[in-house]
Amino acid sequence: MLNSPTISVIIPTYKRIDKLETCLQEILACDPLPSEIIIHIDAGDSETESFLTAKSYPLVRWFSSAITQGPGGGRNKLIKQAKSPILASFDDDSWPLDKNYFATAIELFSLYPQASVILAQEIRPSVSPQPDKSNIDNSYVEEANCFQNCACVIRREAFLQTRGYLPLRYAYGMEEADVALQLLELDWQILESFNLRVFHDTALEHHNNPSVNAAHIANTALLAYLRYPITYWPLGILQVFNRMRYAASVGRWNGISRGLWEIPGLLSRYRDQRDPVKVQTLELSRKLASKS
Repeated sequence: MLNSPTISVIIPTYKRIDKLETCLQEILACDPLPSEIIIHIDAGDSETESFLTAKSYPLVRWFSSAITQGPGGGRNKLIKQAKSPILASFDDDSWPLDKNYFATAIELFSLYPQASVILAQEIRPSVSPQPDKSNIDNSYVEEANCFQNCACVIRREAFLQTRGYLPLRYAYGMEEADVALQLLELDWQILESFNLRVFHDTALEHHNNPSVNAAHIANTALLAYLRYPITYWPLGILQVFNRMRYAASVGRWNGISRGLWEIPGLLSRYRDQRDPVKVQTLELSRKLASKS
């Protein structure tokens, strides 16, 4: 198999050796291969390094943190260490469905020089697949307002122009949405391709965890506080209540009051990170979201 010198794989992980093993096996079955696979092991995980040492996978290198970084903080470190201009981002339970995934990604970035992130189609076990558009030419893409780190490809140059991700233990509602707004503010595009497909081996059952539920509510407030112009703070408040209403509608009562309680402390902790985008940027993001 050939190696592509222009694309690195980045994977944050925490105590999920069985998932990570499948992820690496699937990535290493691609052709061409990436130039490197970098793994960040978060603080408190004492088992993954021993597993990787014993397996001695080709192309794989890893490092760990002594302080909890969360998935976003781990990705910040991974992106800084990566040697390639294009970065294929996966979770430790997601992987390419097509052997030519990396070749397709490289071609897409050459076709779209203003693309900062290109979304793949995320396919989960419990979700009906979208209509098959895999025969569409790579010249066809759609603009998007956000992305998912489990299934996307990132232009390293564009990401390094942003503040990066906040190192939140549970980053739902904040991680990608924050960086997406920053990228749009910098006049980069976020695109969606139907020729990149990623399998994500999750049923999202962890979203029922009260800590995750609480974090998602608090993070919704944090995003509005850090990135919205003051005139849009009422929208942020409405989004917090909509998040609470959704949690209640699916029976996730545990964590709702805790999420509200956490908001003041969370906003205070990250107040020095406030850097709101222009009104036009937020309006563009909302316009793109309405089309998806």
